[in-house]
Amino acid sequence: MKMVMNKRKKWGKLCVLIVVLMLTVTGCGKKFDAAGYVQAVLDLTFQGDITQAKKYSKDATEESLMQMYRDSIDQFVSSNITNEIEMSDTKTSQFAELVSKIFTTMRYNVKEAKKTGKGEYEVTVEIHPSDVFVDFQQLLTEDSLKVAQKIKNGEYEGASEEETTQQILNDIVNHAYELLEVAYMDSQYGEKKSVVLHVKQDKDKEYYIDEDDMDQLIRKILRLDEIQG
Repeated sequence: MKMVMNKRKKWGKLCVLIVVLMLTVTGCGKKFDAAGYVQAVLDLTFQGDITQAKKYSKDATEESLMQMYRDSIDQFVSSNITNEIEMSDTKTSQFAELVSKIFTTMRYNVKEAKKTGKGEYEVTVEIHPSDVFVDFQQLLTEDSLKVAQKIKNGEYEGASEEETTQQILNDIVNHAYELLEVAYMDSQYGEKKSVVLHVKQDKDKEYYIDEDDMDQLIRKILRLDEIQG
């Protein structure tokens, strides 16, 4: 039963590994719109909207952009929610669909870009952080204590240790999905904050958003920076 307890403890912690969707665009020809580029990346990341991303992505098709978005959602679920818990493809898809819905509720407003050098811009993004994952973390912690008590009381009984273990893991998975739904439905937003994203050119004259900046924005808008991994 030690293995189950270890998995339960890991479940009660959200790690903060973030998958950042990045688009590259060659900076030649007409004037580069850094603010529009940032808007395109954020809309793809949170809304799954490829409308603007198509203008800024190099040789990317609609299918490849959507696959990029789906892969990022799947990775977010795997890294931040399910961790090492094995589950069916159906349940994994349900988590991915719910996370997609949560992401669409993120509030952000891209302001004007400021050119700071050759091929370099600063773009300020105003965000209203959501408490959905902070609340989810709290609900998970409370639920993990209940599961631990049930294990201690011997309330899980199977024909074998493997069957008992599966009962516990099924409870953990099902509870977590329900708790994430509750956190999503009851989510609220904090006060407006500003995050500065640096857009730069690489040696191939392709623009990109500084990865650390983008990571910081995602952490702050989802309040993952407040959750200890």
